[in-house]
Amino acid sequence: MSKYKNVFSPITIKGVEFKNRIEVAPMVPCMATPEGWVTKEVIEFYRPFARGGAAIVTVGDSAVNWQHAMDHEGQINLGDDNVKMGLDDLADEIQRYGALISIELNHGGRFANSMNLASKGLKPISSTPKPAEIDEYFSKLQGKTPAEVEEMSISLINKTIQDYADAAGRCKDSGFKMVMIHGAHGMLPSQFLSQYVNKRTDRYGGSFENRARFCIELLDAVRRRVGQDFIIEYRISADELVEGGMKLQEVIEFVKLIKDKIDILHVSAGMLPNPFTIQYMIQPLYVPYMLNVHFAEEIKKAVGNDLYVATVGSVMTLDNAEEILGRGLVDFVSMARPFVADPEFMRKTALGKVEDVRPCVRCNTCCGRSAFFKKTRCAVNPTNGRETRYPDGKVQKADVKKKVVIVGGGPAGMQAALTAIERGHEVVLFEKENSLGGTLKHATDLEFKKDLKNYLHWIVAQTLKSGARIKLDQEATEEIIKKENPDALILAVGATPIIPNIPGIDKEYVHWSGDVDCGRVPVGDKVVVVGGGLTGAESAVDLAMKGKDVTLIEMKGPEALLNGSSLINRFSLQSLLMKYGVKVVTNTKLEEITDKGIKTINSRFQWVEYEADTVVLALGMRPRKDVINNLRCALPETEVYIIGDGKEIGNVYSAVHSGFDTAAEI
Repeated sequence: MSKYKNVFSPITIKGVEFKNRIEVAPMVPCMATPEGWVTKEVIEFYRPFARGGAAIVTVGDSAVNWQHAMDHEGQINLGDDNVKMGLDDLADEIQRYGALISIELNHGGRFANSMNLASKGLKPISSTPKPAEIDEYFSKLQGKTPAEVEEMSISLINKTIQDYADAAGRCKDSGFKMVMIHGAHGMLPSQFLSQYVNKRTDRYGGSFENRARFCIELLDAVRRRVGQDFIIEYRISADELVEGGMKLQEVIEFVKLIKDKIDILHVSAGMLPNPFTIQYMIQPLYVPYMLNVHFAEEIKKAVGNDLYVATVGSVMTLDNAEEILGRGLVDFVSMARPFVADPEFMRKTALGKVEDVRPCVRCNTCCGRSAFFKKTRCAVNPTNGRETRYPDGKVQKADVKKKVVIVGGGPAGMQAALTAIERGHEVVLFEKENSLGGTLKHATDLEFKKDLKNYLHWIVAQTLKSGARIKLDQEATEEIIKKENPDALILAVGATPIIPNIPGIDKEYVHWSGDVDCGRVPVGDKVVVVGGGLTGAESAVDLAMKGKDVTLIEMKGPEALLNGSSLINRFSLQSLLMKYGVKVVTNTKLEEITDKGIKTINSRFQWVEYEADTVVLALGMRPRKDVINNLRCALPETEVYIIGDGKEIGNVYSAVHSGFDTAAEI
């Protein structure tokens, strides 16, 4: 633990002791009831983070009223006294581990759930009737009109300020010693503060002082309700990253106005209503670690010891946190997804077991599901979001020990092996290559895929030391499987690339994307990538970053681009395609590869040729059904399961979960 002396340094604020400097950042697990009450699922989602060692566990995005504030399904409703019973239980379960519980008080304003509001006969509200850009974006795709936004009256402003104070009071009544006011990411307080949205001409608009008035009155009301000995953390975007939005120097001036009204400033960036800035608040794998630390550093320099400052944004390891704190840049480090991937990562790291920490791959499956009214899940941690079924992230021992043979050492096969071993079974795993990893090895070659490479190294190492009998360089034939005499057979044989049978497909400058990504084949200066899903788009971006002239061809329409990516990562990858000048062509089918490039036909039945000296194929994968059909009947009396890409082409999430779900029931 001495290596992390700054991380584990306690601090006391207003008589409240924080046992270390790590805060669990707010998340949106979407697990409250439709009425907004705390459930057992909510409690069990957050409890492992407290048990794992965090000093602060912040319950995410909770609505200060149930009329206008709600911005996604499954939120906690802080606008009703009936919530306090559930908050009591939640606080007890978090604070029993020595952690402090906090909760993010929020109002979506113009970003509120417009469908939910429409069902009540209401509109989103804000300082100014400006629709959320993300609403405009999706409305345009769907051929609809974005929801109208209503300008808030003075009486509604006063009521909303009181809603924040009442919500904070309910939390204090339930045993909380702190709350977080969400003033970042384009939420309602920033919709008043930022002239990007606020076009009012009354006392709440116009000058900087007027635009700050809503936030100041809100904080004063909260302080009156909770008292001076209660911790108030304020979340802010140091830069809204849109033209006309709040920038760092103006944010610093605002912080100086409120520093005596709050105790901790939580510094982020960007705004959720604008889809192309989301990557700065919920970072995908395409951006660097510790992305926003420099913003928090500048604000800390400006306020000095007058205010405690927390940073957030892809701080992925305790080493990252120790570096930030050791340099004196901030007072707290806030992290979320590392806890989701492995709630025990702090303890494992402190005990020198870094190799056992399951790494987050920043795929943003966890965060992106809320946009589709789905409860949280993690791509690499199959028990996340299912804590009530798998307490402490564990599966129960099987009643009867069985011998399980697994064919295929990709992510699905390896996860199945780990879970079957945890169940107490004897496991034999066959892999036809000389190393574990399967097609995941091809997905980790690009420079910006280091998160996925970290995960590959982790799951391979865990599988090798799991106690399973690993047979590398061994094709599992029917005869070999019969010799093992298994009680259960799991086929995780994966898939092979789709290579179309068209003229010119065998030309020497035509390559599968996996061979291109790993540098196994030469690539010219003018490249056409065929296939606009996630794999093709990532290959196109990588080649463009290396200075290639790249055209990306997709047979389907724009809606099919980047398929396989989470919503948040999709916006980031789309930004990279634009930034590096990748030309994107949709509704266009590859028909022939010529000596000069490719010949295509588009949806208007026009023939179009594209010049290229390299053609990259990223047309997806095909399950190895021939292998499956040969092996599934090898032992008629044996349980047989088909998992991973062999069952249905998917991604890391589907592979890991199919391996876990199958083995957890054997």
